Amino acid sequence: MSMRFNEMAYSSFITWLIILFFVPYINTQQCDQPSKAARFNCYPEGNPTEKKCTDRQCCWLPSLKQSNLSVFNDPDVPPCYYPSDFPTYEVTSNEQTDFGQQIRLYKSRLTYLQHNINNLTVDLRFETQQRLRIRIYDPEFERYEVPLQVPKVDKKADTTDYEVQVVTKPFAIVVTRKSTNEIL
Repeated sequence: MSMRFNEMAYSSFITWLIILFFVPYINTQQCDQPSKAARFNCYPEGNPTEKKCTDRQCCWLPSLKQSNLSVFNDPDVPPCYYPSDFPTYEVTSNEQTDFGQQIRLYKSRLTYLQHNINNLTVDLRFETQQRLRIRIYDPEFERYEVPLQVPKVDKKADTTDYEVQVVTKPFAIVVTRKSTNEIL
């Protein structure tokens, strides 16, 4: 009987060790953003605190003045930043149009932001050799648009000095100038 009890106690002990060490490890992995470029400010209103940050389900890592890691001493790196698994948009369709492309986006989970919009449409218009027009909008609800005079375009530009790459998940648009290979 005591041998069986010891096996059960040992098994239970191992299970608790796994829970204590492995589960926090999984939860912290989403916040591992060693690159400055990967840390986007999740509290741009100013004066972030750990509570305000974690209430938004974001990661909190304040500046470490004693650290030898330069990423932590850079004032441009926010202490409150989006985790890598924060809900983002993904492409559900990407169709060619007479003027360029029309992309449909979907976000499956709501965030802390008010008035979440789960569906978006992106129109990419290749207007001239040097000009790309990007319009992102909610296809379900019309919004006010500033009445700016924009040049009328009758057709898609035949040749362009830019290349457009659409990343599907998470959604991103990468525009590169062909003549210089510079990412715009």
